Amino acid sequence: MKALSTVRALSGVRRAWPGRDGSITFELAAPAGKLRAGRVNREGEVWITGYASDPELPELTPGVAGRLVVHRFHRRAVVLACDRAIKFTRQGRANAVAVQSSQVAELCDGSGIAAARVLTHSPSRVELALLPGRTLHDLGGDALPGWRRFAETWPGLVARPAGLPEHTGADEANVLWRWFESAREHRALPLLDRLGAEVVETCQQLTSGDDGTRVLTHRDLHDKQLLWDGITLGLLDLDTAARGEAALDLGNLWAHVELRHAQGSLGAQERDRILALLLGDLAGALPTTLDRVAAYHRAARLRLAFVYAFRPRPTGWLSHWVEETLASSGPTTS
Repeated sequence: MKALSTVRALSGVRRAWPGRDGSITFELAAPAGKLRAGRVNREGEVWITGYASDPELPELTPGVAGRLVVHRFHRRAVVLACDRAIKFTRQGRANAVAVQSSQVAELCDGSGIAAARVLTHSPSRVELALLPGRTLHDLGGDALPGWRRFAETWPGLVARPAGLPEHTGADEANVLWRWFESAREHRALPLLDRLGAEVVETCQQLTSGDDGTRVLTHRDLHDKQLLWDGITLGLLDLDTAARGEAALDLGNLWAHVELRHAQGSLGAQERDRILALLLGDLAGALPTTLDRVAAYHRAARLRLAFVYAFRPRPTGWLSHWVEETLASSGPTTS
């Protein structure tokens, strides 16, 4: 389709997301270094916003104080100021973000994991206090103490009762299926027939193996959502939280640790040490089984293949990732 080839030909694209109408939205760094958002329709026609401008995000303006670090066209934007992160949403969406973020932050109190406090909000804007530290992704091989703290504290946090929406194995299967459908529509990857067969099997496993056991889940947990300053572990983006299987977050983390190794930011030894923590003591302390963790891990690996197929061309690692995912559902080694 013209949409994907057009996005791939644009200069400065950082991330892209398929739409349900054959379009693709994207985020790019303009020549002046400022972030812009845009959209390409199925015919290949391109729209690019002005800096910090979006008619669907009413409080986002070019004069906002801080650095624009996220802008997803017509969906959301994030600005980092000196003492806070400011999230911009469509009109009326920010209230739910603020309420859920506050609810999960209260659950984090006394758990050993810090969460950002909501400072103020309006119907289309949420301001949250900044947490100390760097992401476990940025720390790379130096993040092992942070991973240890995570393995020690996570079981206690997720066991706390939460009045949050439920996210079932069938819901996660639907997420994976939508990503596969987008990849198939845009012919974003080779081997789509084989990938489709794997997606069908994985969706069946996710749905049939869900025994109804529920804990607090983040739903988008990875190394860029965890901060470590040598003392405190912090958790970001709490508005995706739900009640779901403990295996969901653990499987997603497993896949992302392998992803960082594939991308070259994490060595094999560091990867193996982190996975030993996640799949050893932590998995044993959670109300799940390694079979369920493996099912969510496989779903995450497949989903990541589709996600990155819409981003700027990876330097060789994505084709190997796809082949490896098709070949095995266990941990990768090298």
